[in-house]
Amino acid sequence: MKHVYGPIVMAAILAMGASDMAAPERRPLGEIDFFGYKGLDLAAVRAALPFHEGERFPPPNVKSTALKKQVSDAVTRVIGREPTDVSFVCCDAKQNYIVYIGLPGESYEALAFDAAPTGAVRLPHDAMKLRHTLEDAWTNAVMKGHATEDDSAGYTLTNDPQARSAELSLRNYALQHEDLIFQVLAASSDADHRATAAQMLGYGNQSDKQIDALVHASLDPDDGVRNDAVRALEVLATAKPALAQRVPADPFIRLMRSGAWLDHNKASLVLVALTTTREPQVLSRLRADALDPLLEMGRWRYVGHAEAALTVLGRMAGIDESTLENLISAGETATILGKFDRPTASAEPVVGTRGIPQRILQ
Repeated sequence: MKHVYGPIVMAAILAMGASDMAAPERRPLGEIDFFGYKGLDLAAVRAALPFHEGERFPPPNVKSTALKKQVSDAVTRVIGREPTDVSFVCCDAKQNYIVYIGLPGESYEALAFDAAPTGAVRLPHDAMKLRHTLEDAWTNAVMKGHATEDDSAGYTLTNDPQARSAELSLRNYALQHEDLIFQVLAASSDADHRATAAQMLGYGNQSDKQIDALVHASLDPDDGVRNDAVRALEVLATAKPALAQRVPADPFIRLMRSGAWLDHNKASLVLVALTTTREPQVLSRLRADALDPLLEMGRWRYVGHAEAALTVLGRMAGIDESTLENLISAGETATILGKFDRPTASAEPVVGTRGIPQRILQ
């Protein structure tokens, strides 16, 4: 299955109250979906939440941190434990918001990540400004609903003039400051600088050294660093099959049991690239260590976010690529999930189309 366009995930502020940051536009809440929930009562958790599907979202005059606290309190009342993650995401195919909630069920594992670096090395102000400019451009493109992208060169070029210009500026910087970027990613104690370095490295020269650094960063203790590193690897591995052979599957199989939505989102995309050849050993590892998380993700009703897991599951089930792509395109996900004889969490149909970018509302 060839993917020309992929999702963009961007950080933004949701009603944080800063004078120079406007709250996001209120829209209907399209879907609330979960992960990490094996063995837990999802219906009870869903009923206890402070918001519900179809309502205008976000609620007026509520900061993101306060809303997440409300969700955490509600989940704790039902299962006696806090959620592992609450992510507000824009957008589904109807440009409605989505909420993903991670739960500490049997399909979740508290992963041990690498120790945080302690070095003083930093990127200069101009480099950090390039990242912020790109994030602003991505946000504008996504909220307008037309931020498709071309990843065929091994790095993202968005089909939005402002975003593409910012991406090319980032690539130009990466090509000229490669040594510094490697140093920051490996040694900086500042997670924002490491995340920026990971993003820049994805736009740099393609090499074994680049792959090794990004694989190492995929287990960084900061989820933002992991997001940028794994995102860069996914684009590289999808566009450049020769480079994909250098990427080990184990870190991304581990990330499928993470409590963070970003880890599921990005790791599943890498696993799509790494299962293209259907290597039996990789498929066997996935069945042994990531089947439940993949099934949970495959049940998400917005197919743009479920597609990666469904693709990997279909390959594990031996469905040929053409049939698999047609099943996903038609929304016939039950045919894929049914190969594993597991009951689905919801009878609701999947919604939307593939390739729609999304935005994380922090």
